[in-house]
Amino acid sequence: MNAFDGRIRRAMGRALLAACACIAIVVSGCGRGDRAQENSGETGDTLRPAPAAHEHAEAGAPGRTVLEFRSAPAAIPVGTPAEWTLTIRDRATGAPVKDFDTVHGKLLHLIVVSSDLAWFNHVHPAYKGDGVFTVQTALPRAGSYKLYADYTLAGGVHDVEQYELATGGGSYHQAPAGLAADTIGEGGWMVRGVASKPEGMPDEKGGAEYRVALMPMPMKLVAGKDAMLHFQIRDAQGKPVKGLEPYLGAMGHAVLLSADTRTYLHTHPMEPGADHGGMHHEGEEHAAVRNGMTPGHGHGAATMDEDEAPKTPVSEVIFHTNFPSPGLYKVWGQFQHMGRIITASFVLNVEA
Repeated sequence: MNAFDGRIRRAMGRALLAACACIAIVVSGCGRGDRAQENSGETGDTLRPAPAAHEHAEAGAPGRTVLEFRSAPAAIPVGTPAEWTLTIRDRATGAPVKDFDTVHGKLLHLIVVSSDLAWFNHVHPAYKGDGVFTVQTALPRAGSYKLYADYTLAGGVHDVEQYELATGGGSYHQAPAGLAADTIGEGGWMVRGVASKPEGMPDEKGGAEYRVALMPMPMKLVAGKDAMLHFQIRDAQGKPVKGLEPYLGAMGHAVLLSADTRTYLHTHPMEPGADHGGMHHEGEEHAAVRNGMTPGHGHGAATMDEDEAPKTPVSEVIFHTNFPSPGLYKVWGQFQHMGRIITASFVLNVEA
């Protein structure tokens, strides 16, 4: 273990003692039977978690909102963009929700995954008013997909709604994920080679090559226990990159899904101890969608102005999380370098 890794481990030990795992539990159904698809035309020595903003709703209680979905064309094509319309309505009254809070630069974060978790995208539909968001996007292959619409109502009420769909007008089918946990290698790192892409375009060819490394801390992850996910972004030669850029107001984003796609977590980095200028606290939450219930968006531990880079070179990004149940989870870490998005995925085993 080198000196840097030793400092990080010591910092993580201190941070784990201080961190509070804030789990926001909100119920959300899946848009299958009960919600019919509508179709129409380098970091410093000290890391500290941000002040926690606790948010909780009783497990088993419905969320505040429901999600309606439609596509044009109605039969979602493969490889060709379709226009998706998402409408957010008040669950009790059916009225459209008109006011949303901006979280990490956007009113709505839409995570799209294939049902086998082999494909991932993170897009941001445009708000048209009266609870309506639209986005043009394409799916790469025939099959079933799941959406996680992640948003916060004006006043801070957070929700995540799931929706299931299939291409070609077919019925959703939950494909076996077939995940296998990644092996921890030299120095405690898992390493994945990836290429950078334009935002929202994961299938574009080419792009600069990177090697993204992940060190789970502790290496033995246990359900219900605080954990750190320590990422290091390296260039194609394996050297830490310089000039990692803020992406959506944070130095990275991490999305985690259980193998059955029912548990969803979205978290943002812990704040480095170094002075990062425009960085400010927004409160730390970790959200989970559990057993068809949606705990929400992990609003980042720290945010910064979009165009204000950190004062010190950053290639290390560390997330605090807490896995609500044992099993396999797939994690996608997203970072920005030279104006393009680096997305790297890993599979983690969480023990009981």
